[in-house]
Amino acid sequence: MDKSFEDQYKKIEEILDKIENNRDNLDESIKLYDQAKKMYRELEEKLVDYRAKVEVISNDE
Repeated sequence: MDKSFEDQYKKIEEILDKIENNRDNLDESIKLYDQAKKMYRELEEKLVDYRAKVEVISNDE
């Protein structure tokens, strides 16, 4: 997987840790959650692309 995928995944983990530790500010937690959700969707799209590429390669063999 490419470096940007891994970096983005780690960033999501960091955001989720912040949400878990942020018990006082609900507004901030919601903003962080929205940010993580958008990043997750981007990663999910990349995974779909990766799977499609693997299927093409597998079918060529």
